[in-house]
Amino acid sequence: MSEQITKSDPYTIRLCEPADMDDFLSLYETVFGDDGSSEWFQWKYIDNPYVSHIPMFVAEHDGKIVGTRPYLAFEMYVDGKRLLSIQTGDTMVHPDHRRKGLFTRMTERSFDYYGGFDDPVLKFSVPNALSRPGYLKLGCKEVGPLTTYYRVQSPQSMAGSGATGLVAKAATPIARRYYDYKLDSTRGKADNSITVTEHNTIPVDAFVRLYQKGSPAEIHAVRDHRFYRWRYGNPQWEYTAYTATESGETIAGIVIGRQERPDGAVVQLTEVVPHRGGDRRTAGLSTLLGHILDVHRDAALVSVCGSSIPNSVLSAYGFLSDQSLPLSIVATPTVLITRLLNGEESPPWTVGTADLRKMDGWSLSFSEQNTS
Repeated sequence: MSEQITKSDPYTIRLCEPADMDDFLSLYETVFGDDGSSEWFQWKYIDNPYVSHIPMFVAEHDGKIVGTRPYLAFEMYVDGKRLLSIQTGDTMVHPDHRRKGLFTRMTERSFDYYGGFDDPVLKFSVPNALSRPGYLKLGCKEVGPLTTYYRVQSPQSMAGSGATGLVAKAATPIARRYYDYKLDSTRGKADNSITVTEHNTIPVDAFVRLYQKGSPAEIHAVRDHRFYRWRYGNPQWEYTAYTATESGETIAGIVIGRQERPDGAVVQLTEVVPHRGGDRRTAGLSTLLGHILDVHRDAALVSVCGSSIPNSVLSAYGFLSDQSLPLSIVATPTVLITRLLNGEESPPWTVGTADLRKMDGWSLSFSEQNTS
């Protein structure tokens, strides 16, 4: 399915095909200065279990791909319904073909395509400040900032690496006080009656049970067997799962993603289950977090997105919110935007009783975020 405005129009906007992979990877290197891989493309766009097509529109010029409008597909829980959802990422236009409206044309074409499905499709993303105005012009709305918590374990090694690097570089006294006093992991509480087990592959059945035991009522990606079997196959990250067991019962689980970078290793607490629970869950998560920080004490930065771990636990282990001092001074906010695609120019902003525009109606973690 393709779109071309006039016979003199040099660009064709169409769905991506498997044969476009090499062109995509070449463009990715040109635009981002980084090498994608065929394994990564296969995982992210071809093996995605929620769609039967590659969720990407491309701009073709003289037989070459010069622009891409990709999506990462999920199945999201929205007020008791399961909706196909698409998150933007890896948007590219070749430098020689910018300022020709390709971003808008590819995005509009994708909105028309998904708006023609029998059921509404939920579009959400966390675009950068440069891309955000373009989405807002196309009918999306800002929901609010997604809070991320950081444990900066080595400010020196993170210098120049985003918000945390700026803290170390531009707010050295604050960073030094944080580094000297905030990172005493013994302040966190580990329960000796809880056993931590490390898994090199995701124990899918256990994580599904934990999710079902305390799934959030807010909008989130449905955690079922196909989610866990696919989501952590990203070859760009090394994933490890940890479970907490007490009296023979698994009470909590965390999946971490680790990536080696020139400035030092980065660790993301990608998945945390269950999402809800009482003191037993809190004890399990606190014990897991203490163990993970001990194993990955060489990492320069550890982060977690959202509210899946109680603030009291994060604070005890030295995590700081990017919405509070000192990080709020220099952090670039991660702003969530959304729109329902249902073929209407002015779509509704509610699904059942869920208001898509309210931040407290969403429960998103790194699992729902489009990662390279």
